[in-house]
Amino acid sequence: MKKTIFMMLMAAGTLATSCSDFLDRMPLTEPNNETYLSTENQVRSYINGLYIALPSYSQYGIGVRGEDKNSDNILAEKYDLRLNGEYTAFSGSTEWSTGYQNLRDVNYFFHYYMIDEAAENDNIRSLKGEAYFLRAYWHFYLLKRFGNIPVMDAFWDDNATVEGLQIEQKPRNEVAKFILQDLTDAKNLLHPRSEYSGLRINKEAAMVLAMNVALYEGSWEKYHANDAFAPETNESKYFFEQVMAWGNELFNAGIKLNTKETDPFGAKNTGDAYANLFNKQDYSKVPEILFWRKYSVAEGVYHSVTTLLASGVVDSDGAAGISQSLVDNYLNVDGKFINPTDVKFKDFNDTFDDRDPRLLETVMHTDHKFRSATVTRPMCVKAYTGNKDEDAEILPPYLTGDGNGRNVTGYHIALGVDTTYTNSSFWDTGLPIIRYSEALLAYAEAAEELGQCNDEVLDKTIKALRERAGVTYIKPSEMGKDPNFSNFGYEISANLQEIRRERRSELALQGFRFDDLMRWGAHELIVNKRGKGAYLGEDGVLYKSFNTSVQETADALKRVLVDNNKWMDPLQALLPNGYQFNPGRDYLLPISPDELALNKKLKQNPGWE
Repeated sequence: MKKTIFMMLMAAGTLATSCSDFLDRMPLTEPNNETYLSTENQVRSYINGLYIALPSYSQYGIGVRGEDKNSDNILAEKYDLRLNGEYTAFSGSTEWSTGYQNLRDVNYFFHYYMIDEAAENDNIRSLKGEAYFLRAYWHFYLLKRFGNIPVMDAFWDDNATVEGLQIEQKPRNEVAKFILQDLTDAKNLLHPRSEYSGLRINKEAAMVLAMNVALYEGSWEKYHANDAFAPETNESKYFFEQVMAWGNELFNAGIKLNTKETDPFGAKNTGDAYANLFNKQDYSKVPEILFWRKYSVAEGVYHSVTTLLASGVVDSDGAAGISQSLVDNYLNVDGKFINPTDVKFKDFNDTFDDRDPRLLETVMHTDHKFRSATVTRPMCVKAYTGNKDEDAEILPPYLTGDGNGRNVTGYHIALGVDTTYTNSSFWDTGLPIIRYSEALLAYAEAAEELGQCNDEVLDKTIKALRERAGVTYIKPSEMGKDPNFSNFGYEISANLQEIRRERRSELALQGFRFDDLMRWGAHELIVNKRGKGAYLGEDGVLYKSFNTSVQETADALKRVLVDNNKWMDPLQALLPNGYQFNPGRDYLLPISPDELALNKKLKQNPGWE
């Protein structure tokens, strides 16, 4: 029963309130008195409720798999408004309320926690550590979106007057230090992952979150040092050093990557070892997945992600597709650069030939199980011959038709699709929330930013990740720079280029890309850009995989937007000049006028004044 209740809490919706609603708030939980949080069971029950707001798969959406439409990884007809500079002064109100309502709920715990220190056992201390983690998590959520923010280190309901809520913002680097202190406290209290097999917040997960926080702030302060978003003092070196300090401690925990040899699901190749991190039900025996969310159809806690992805949905809101830019990011399996201008990449199938196996597990291709609008079998892209038997196996990407299953680039999502699926409408694949690979990538990046990224660092980070994936590792210093790599508008070293490439490949479609673009000051990849899809010239196999002898199909293909060279260009009508992201404004969200009116000490973010 305990397990069932816990999984249901983990999969439910969010607790709700607003920072500006404090004057009208009723107590979060009744009874609101000094005996409520006084036993282990009461503490556990309350903390379980705080899990509700953490990342989850929605029952009828694709969740994190579709989040990257806010970056250059996914192109969507329902494009991201922030990328196009269309946000208004009120556009940050939901995020502000979400962050502070969850912080209020965590601080309620600290305010009413009544167990004497002498009576605490290891389980109670670990639950308290979970609360510190969650307070850090929601402050980080706000820091990434708003920069300087009021630190909510106490239960503000006692100050629920207009005068009591006049609270100044802290500089962003002070906020980051507060977060790291909460995570230090969490780490010192939490059980290790092994105690609950990753189903609860744990010591190692807290350490990875700390590395992510320090990396975010360090890189933000470096790459925004000369713009309106720079803090008064640049402490990037301090934060990069924090990444490495936390990483050095984490390495002592002995965590290993999931490889073909260690995979508990019987991986037959290196691609399986990576894919199995996203398409299985139970990750309790996968130490690389430090913290994850469990689902169970049998116990009524499930989602529709597998069904939607297998049906070709890339964005729950409308037609979309993975970008050619993301596809081009992956190396050849021999560890060498691709040349995206090579004529071979006009062939849809050749695009996947001898490439990083993670590409094949992230993007659907010929032989990957796929469900079109009417049938379920492996995707098969090959030219129609007119022979009924031979043509029967053809099943191309869903470029025709309508609805949110229609693809606008030729590239559907494979990541997270359990290929053993049936036609069930609901599924219960687990959701990884924090992985060990995040720590390896953060450590390598911080080391390079500090000028300390030697062969030893690369061997235990980038090399380990590539070899797990089945990609031959070649030292960046030996390869030199890739002339076709993303142009960030500033020079980066060969090491940093490969670290950023590895980060994009390893963490694709997992909700990291937008934050990376923001902290790197990477508007050069956004402004006046709109992304492309696969080649759809009439001489290409992708075009030929559609039966154009059927007039309806031929007409539908003519409606697919392509550029002058026949590469799909799905947003050309919607964004004729590309995304109009405003680099002087859109790196941070605006603080809502309602919040500014309530708290006169708040200062609006740059560009929104």
